[in-house]
Amino acid sequence: MKNKLVSECLKAFTRRQRMVLFALMALTAILGLLYPLLLSSDPRSVMTLTREYRPGELSDEDVIAPSDFSYIDEEATAGDIEEARRSVLPQFHYSVSESVRIRRAADDLIAAIRSGSALPGVLPQSLSSVVERASQLSDEHRGLVAELVNEAVIYLTEEGVFSATDLAEAIDDGYAAMSIEESSLDFAHSGRIRLISDAVVSGETYETVSQLAAQYYPDLPSSCLSIISDSISEIVTPNVIYDPVITEEKREDAAASVKPVLVEITKGDYIMQRDTVVTEQQLRTVQRIYDAAVVSVSFQKAVGYLVFLVLVTVLTVYLIFFFVRYRYRLFLYTTIFLVGVMITLTGAFLLSSVLPEEGVQFIEPFLPFILMPALAASITGRRRVGFSIALLLSCFASILPGSRSFSFFYFIAVIESCLMFTRFGTERIDMIYQTLFSALAAAAITVLVAFIYDLDYTIVLTSAIAAGLNVVFTYIIISVILPLIEKIFNIPTAYRLHELSFTDTPVLNRLSQVAPGTFNHSKNVSEMAYDACKAINANADLARVGGLYHDIGKAEHPEYFIENQNGKNAHDEINKTLSAAIIKSHVKLGVEKAKEAGLPQEVIDIISEHHGNDLIKYFYNEAMREAKESRGAIVSEEDFRYNGHIPSTPESAVVMLADCTEAATRTMKNPNHQKYEKFISSIIMDKMNYKQLNNSLLTINDLDKIKESFIHYLLGRDHQRIEYGKD
Repeated sequence: MKNKLVSECLKAFTRRQRMVLFALMALTAILGLLYPLLLSSDPRSVMTLTREYRPGELSDEDVIAPSDFSYIDEEATAGDIEEARRSVLPQFHYSVSESVRIRRAADDLIAAIRSGSALPGVLPQSLSSVVERASQLSDEHRGLVAELVNEAVIYLTEEGVFSATDLAEAIDDGYAAMSIEESSLDFAHSGRIRLISDAVVSGETYETVSQLAAQYYPDLPSSCLSIISDSISEIVTPNVIYDPVITEEKREDAAASVKPVLVEITKGDYIMQRDTVVTEQQLRTVQRIYDAAVVSVSFQKAVGYLVFLVLVTVLTVYLIFFFVRYRYRLFLYTTIFLVGVMITLTGAFLLSSVLPEEGVQFIEPFLPFILMPALAASITGRRRVGFSIALLLSCFASILPGSRSFSFFYFIAVIESCLMFTRFGTERIDMIYQTLFSALAAAAITVLVAFIYDLDYTIVLTSAIAAGLNVVFTYIIISVILPLIEKIFNIPTAYRLHELSFTDTPVLNRLSQVAPGTFNHSKNVSEMAYDACKAINANADLARVGGLYHDIGKAEHPEYFIENQNGKNAHDEINKTLSAAIIKSHVKLGVEKAKEAGLPQEVIDIISEHHGNDLIKYFYNEAMREAKESRGAIVSEEDFRYNGHIPSTPESAVVMLADCTEAATRTMKNPNHQKYEKFISSIIMDKMNYKQLNNSLLTINDLDKIKESFIHYLLGRDHQRIEYGKD
């Protein structure tokens, strides 16, 4: 059945129309994907901040992660690397060769002091004065000086003497300690960390030796102390050396061991919370989400979106095929709706691009997604077509950047609540009421969803106002463009049908003047068809207009139709075949006049189908009687059949039944409910037997309702009055 529907609809299109239709469907799906991709480069489409924050400020809002997100925090990683590098202290090592040289020099100096002999050539000549002064001491004091020099040298070489320049460089780099490399010899601080403040600095050994001597030998003469200090100052040089190469290698190793700082965020997590201090890392996270927005849709995801949108677009077109009754309108309606959807998507894209960055956290109420569903329902007179367009647009909205879990349901709820208030009513003023109720409904739904999103009350109020104004502007636009569409494409909207239902039109005025009987008959048929279509939930306004105009062709030869005759029958003077031809011609003439008057095709169809291809029984029976009397004349049944198509819609079939019923019941004597019921049932059975209702889509239940509606009308038309006396 479904395949048959699609096949029949496509067969109704020309090859060019099918190509245009497929192109429009493809373009709609592509635009539905392209605009979100373009908007994804805008950070506001992903996450919105009401203002620019600085580290240390209090947040004015809750900022929630729009999706699962992870990134390498390069700033934090760089900080960790720098911290790892700084954790490596300046690397020093004991110089064994320098320590041995110091010890040998000390041994030579001590030997010279003890013996009082000349200074060896390997020692600096500056020590000559030291040896000369030592020779002036007593043997006891020379021995004590020699011993103390030896102890001081041993102590200092094991303790370690540092270069003032190396230590100053370490201090300038911000270090208060240093690391001493392991040594194979027994040095005091080998393999340890040592405070720089505790280190013995070359050039300051005098103070060190003086302090030690004063501590252990308080009675030592100052002359001896001076010799010892001068000896140490000349002999002892830095034996703990700074190694920049090893230091840098270890710092590089430490930096290499640092793992990148991976920040993982789950959708819905708080990035920033209201009334809490904003940190640098939070701001970096926000910035990284913004930076990644342009590539937030992967190729695989984009392909999935495209396939999804193609399927939804095809489904929407199928639903339009299913709900639009008049097949010749399918291409026009489908084209209008798809072009309208593309215009809507373009408008949403432009609006999303120009909205200010600050203050818009709930963008859905601003988007113009109500217009096309409401317009589609107004054009077709069927809410279900509007629902189909609403489904398509809601699916498109669900993939917009920044859309939330309730975006799809928000649009479905708002659009369909507006459609439920749509009335295909009698006057355009009805649109004011549906605008008011729709705006209130949209505002209420917006408030509800804003509460679900836990938005600030100011944003809730702004969003509700925006939703209401969105509806108001939507119906203002519809009130402007709907009459243009009606006029350009000759579409029978409810408003246009209501306007056509007035009898004060040139065509009906002429009919009332030249064929008053036909005019009165048409008005009765119109009201009967209107009531019956209301009973079966068909398009009552279309049936009313079709009933008014169905016999306008009789205005050309009104005297040949009995309702316009005053006792004299014009058919008495012509043969029955010509009479049938004149009777049949009113259908063709009516179609021509309807086209000249610019009536919609749906009304023209009712005019052309209101007799179907039924037999003109009266003249056919008269012709058969005359043929029998003349013995030999041949009567062709086709000469006495209408040339139209059988009714293809419920409205056309109802007008056919109303036409026959209104005319035939004029001849009834003393009618009542039972007589009407029996008579109308026979008319319906007659039409069914001649297969006039085969394509009408009417059910047996519909026919019963139509019959009851006709009876109710006819009882009112033919009611009896009491006879009033002369007095």
